[in-house]
Amino acid sequence: MLAMLGPPLLVVLFVTAHMGLPSPAFFFEHARRLPALARRLSGRWGGVEIPSPYHPAPGSPKRDLDGWYRDGDDLYRSAAVPAYLARLRWIAGDSATTRDLWWMALNPLIGGPLALLTPALISGGLVVVWLQRPALGGAAVLLGIAVGPAALRWHARWTGALLAPARANAGQVLGPRVLTGLRLCASVALAFMAVVLAVVQVLAIVLTATRLWPDAVLAGRRYVSWRRVRLGAWTGVRIAEPYRGEPLPPQPDHNGSYRTMWGEFGTVHRTRESAARARRWQWIVRDPASWRDLAWLSLELPVAVVLAGPAALIAGGFVICWLWVWIHLLRSVGWQVPWSPDDLLHASMPALAGVPAPVAGMAAAALGIAIAPLVLRWHARLSRLLLAPSKAAVMSQRIGELTTSRTQLSDAQAAELRRIERDLHDGAQTRWIAVGMTLGAVEDLIARDPEAAKEMVAKAKALSVSALGELRELIRGIHPPVLADRGLADAVRTLALDAPLDAEVRAIVGGQVAPPIEAAVYFAVSELLANVAKHAEASKVLVDLRHTNGVLKATVTDDGRGGAAAGSGGGLYGIRRRLEGFDGVLTLVSPPGGPTVATLEIPCALSSPRTPSSSEKGSSTC
Repeated sequence: MLAMLGPPLLVVLFVTAHMGLPSPAFFFEHARRLPALARRLSGRWGGVEIPSPYHPAPGSPKRDLDGWYRDGDDLYRSAAVPAYLARLRWIAGDSATTRDLWWMALNPLIGGPLALLTPALISGGLVVVWLQRPALGGAAVLLGIAVGPAALRWHARWTGALLAPARANAGQVLGPRVLTGLRLCASVALAFMAVVLAVVQVLAIVLTATRLWPDAVLAGRRYVSWRRVRLGAWTGVRIAEPYRGEPLPPQPDHNGSYRTMWGEFGTVHRTRESAARARRWQWIVRDPASWRDLAWLSLELPVAVVLAGPAALIAGGFVICWLWVWIHLLRSVGWQVPWSPDDLLHASMPALAGVPAPVAGMAAAALGIAIAPLVLRWHARLSRLLLAPSKAAVMSQRIGELTTSRTQLSDAQAAELRRIERDLHDGAQTRWIAVGMTLGAVEDLIARDPEAAKEMVAKAKALSVSALGELRELIRGIHPPVLADRGLADAVRTLALDAPLDAEVRAIVGGQVAPPIEAAVYFAVSELLANVAKHAEASKVLVDLRHTNGVLKATVTDDGRGGAAAGSGGGLYGIRRRLEGFDGVLTLVSPPGGPTVATLEIPCALSSPRTPSSSEKGSSTC
């Protein structure tokens, strides 16, 4: 009976998935009851326990602090839509769903005969006995009783082959390849969008270059930038942005007019809008990336002709199989369909006469999927020739970034010097002045009131101790003494010892780091540990410090709640600005729910190694 329930349920799922019903997740989720019943019966009757293979169900959506429910980048007032989308992704993304569908389709052919073997032998034997053939009928009944337990075990093992949790399945192997094939088909469709944008740019140049062309170029840039990101995500071929920075707003002259210069020639503009439009036009014309984008957009159509071959195999193969299923489904319920995909295939390709349409379709789709990754990578590499920045552009951009970072570093150093001056003036200097004034009063009192003089001396001593403490704190903020005495590894261990949570340090440095880089990494790690203690709600943090291939790398990992971001003006933004002065980078990975991994990387060379030392927290080797 279970075997016979599979195909009707499969038809219901097929129809609900294709007819646009509002809740396909509802039908698929409740359809799991049939495989769940088969698992229970396999354990009770066949002695084969089959655990549930499904991923845990998603929890209820949580309301944000502002009262909205979030699903990715979309916000909703009600929890109904995010909850439905989460359950839909849960059903569709679980490989056990695919195995359930295969079981429903194959169980009537495999599990059904196994389940019917014993009842068929017993009932047939009884019929034969009724027909007055007791010996033959009795033998059939006894054989049915004898093979019954074995048939149940075979049926349970067959059920577990598809319905048990799988270590590796066909979906995990074929899924990425099928997805690559679909991306290839999408690339062919997107080529027509590229051609439209190229035609719009050419028409804008012909009709009114100064007014419409910049807007057309910027619209094309948004599309091309999106395609760069997609090509990198689909093929691993990363393409950097080549565009120059936008021009600054025009500033008026002393007479209120605006000037734009083009080499040795210039133009006077009466309005700010006219000058801004002229600067924008010059920016577009002078940027080589504008012309390279136009060339790429124009070449996408002939390139799409090459991509269309495997894409046609994939799309055509799947469409033929899809039509074959639907037409045979309609015929099974009594509808008269005058043609079939077999007729269409054999009429268009007589060489395939006699080959069923599903076989030909699956073979064509498999061939297209097999060559899709190669063709897609070829397209990405060809696109990189035009869309990637030239060597001159890369060098110019790098010089600009270094100039900006050096300027920011100089500004930060100047601000730090002003802070030190202010701290000295308002703190230690004031206390030392008070010490001097107190000692001056002691000189007047020491002859006539020794006891009062002693009290003043004690007060001066306390002031000097306080001033010395402030100086030490100030020096520690400039360059901690432990860095000069013990090196970066021991300094980071000291930070771990002072951290208000369980901190472990693993250090493999193998030499001495330059003092400016030591200080930058030390204060960056200190800031990261402080952020973990304040905001991450973490219980443990791991600091991994090592020098490999000419790069000093420090990784801070915590088990907190995640969701950290290096926004402008925050502590992480300050770390990034500090590292840029040394050509360093900060990489932050902090998904909601954690863990958060912050990685600092600075290129540097090492000098003579320091003497290694131990640490109370963590293990290390220097």
